[in-house]
Amino acid sequence: MEWRCEWCGKPHEADDPPCDNCGHGKFERAVVQQGSNGSGGSTTVWVCTECGREHTKHSPPCSRCNNATLERQEKTISDDELTQRPGESSAQRGTVRETTTVWTCTQCGREHARHTATCNNCGNADLEETEKRISESETAIPSYLDLVTPQYALALGAVLLIAAVAILGFVGVIDVPFISNGVPDVENVPGSADDTESGVALADVEGEFVDRINEQRESENVDALSRPNRLDEIAEFANQQRVKAELADGGGVDDQRVDELLSESCRTGWSIHRTAPVVAGDDASTLAEKLLADGVLADPLVTDSALDIVGLDIHAADGQLYLQVFFCTT
Repeated sequence: MEWRCEWCGKPHEADDPPCDNCGHGKFERAVVQQGSNGSGGSTTVWVCTECGREHTKHSPPCSRCNNATLERQEKTISDDELTQRPGESSAQRGTVRETTTVWTCTQCGREHARHTATCNNCGNADLEETEKRISESETAIPSYLDLVTPQYALALGAVLLIAAVAILGFVGVIDVPFISNGVPDVENVPGSADDTESGVALADVEGEFVDRINEQRESENVDALSRPNRLDEIAEFANQQRVKAELADGGGVDDQRVDELLSESCRTGWSIHRTAPVVAGDDASTLAEKLLADGVLADPLVTDSALDIVGLDIHAADGQLYLQVFFCTT
């Protein structure tokens, strides 16, 4: 070997850093005298005159005992040692990285990185200097996957699940106890409990109403209105308060709360509310026509191109349909 690492002394075939042992980025030419039979050679080491520790470079003080005197010596090495790391045997090659000095308590065996006055564990004052071998596993840098323990992965999954449920509950996709999407419920509202009136589904009447509005907008070359769930919920809150106030002396509509809810969905807009009677034989189309009577479709606001969403609610009580509609610009 003609080259060796300046830092750890490992021999290399060529001057091609970094060192594959310690990663140091500079090599020096090795002084190796091959034996006549090609079975080994010698190299220069600097030996501490106090403790005998060998160093690959003349770099006082001694890395073990801090003695300032290092003596140059020629050391005979075998072919096996030429490919080993400093301080390891053939059996240890690939399993031991290097050694380090620790101070071991003679009482409890606690290891200390430096010589302290007393043991950090039991207070014993007798600490013995010991050379400890460090394995590859102890010096390897853990990967991110090594840090992801099953407990950590379980905790992370639980946090993500709770966050997802909270978000879905807040936007109203699912019902979650103690999580509200901000639209209050109105209790004890008079009227139909199954969302039908005289066999007609109120949802079908609402659909017919919106379809007629959008047909009118299409005839004026204006884009159709979309119908977000949240605006429907706000319309339902306002409509049920009005029904309760009229039929059960519920105290009126909380206009301030309605305005607060609308401010989250609407930049500008307007609303209408009206009633229509239900008679035997009415279907969804007929009831929608009743609610659109008196020139609703002729109102220029219906075809205002600035409007882009609509929310509405129809409630049935005492043979009447109660309608609340919000038209909004987002």
